[in-house]
Amino acid sequence: MLRAYRRDRATTGAGVRVRKAAPVTVTALRAMVAVLDRDTPAGVRDTALLVLGFALGARRSELAALDTTDLVFTPDGLEVTVRTAKTDRDSIGRTAALPWGTHPHTCPVRTAQAWLTTLADQRPHHRAATGAHRPPRPPRPRPHRPRQHRRPTHRPSRRPRRRRTATAAGLDPHAAWSGHSLRRGFATETYRAGADSLRIARAGGWKDGSTTLYGYIDDIDRWHTNPLTGVGL
Repeated sequence: MLRAYRRDRATTGAGVRVRKAAPVTVTALRAMVAVLDRDTPAGVRDTALLVLGFALGARRSELAALDTTDLVFTPDGLEVTVRTAKTDRDSIGRTAALPWGTHPHTCPVRTAQAWLTTLADQRPHHRAATGAHRPPRPPRPRPHRPRQHRRPTHRPSRRPRRRRTATAAGLDPHAAWSGHSLRRGFATETYRAGADSLRIARAGGWKDGSTTLYGYIDDIDRWHTNPLTGVGL
């Protein structure tokens, strides 16, 4: 009976399907960066957020937690220390090596340098690399209101900004753009370029043998190594 119920739900489209985040490809990343105004601090910051988020394969929480001391510039590129992650319960951390890019506007080293320079000019005492943190402010007195009349407060989200940027770049506005799009794009684009899956996992902070990562890789393999290729249809 339960099997028949599941079959009916699948037939009628009532079953629950997981909607995956749309991957940000290198082409999409360049298009998104191109529409940002890099003559403004916000444009420089958003460029660095997009490029570093992609290059690190970072989760939103990892990107927001970056500090200026986590970024070390070397002749070979940029070393970024990610101190903790969702799957890193002991906070062992990892250090990602980001080489120089070939395109100046999507080079993780150049965009990070530009943002730190802007950050130093704007807020010399502010150390958060991504601008996600703010110095504490003294509490302001507020008039007492009955509980039933209080309105819920909502923290501002970066999701509308990502979607606006994707739309302005000419990308599909109906695609599932989210903070996870950069992480998924990192996995798919590096694998498409021929990187080893183990190196991808360790660079992006996935566990060895991660089923999530292999799910992203399978999206590439189902076309690149499709069993129908060469059959002669």
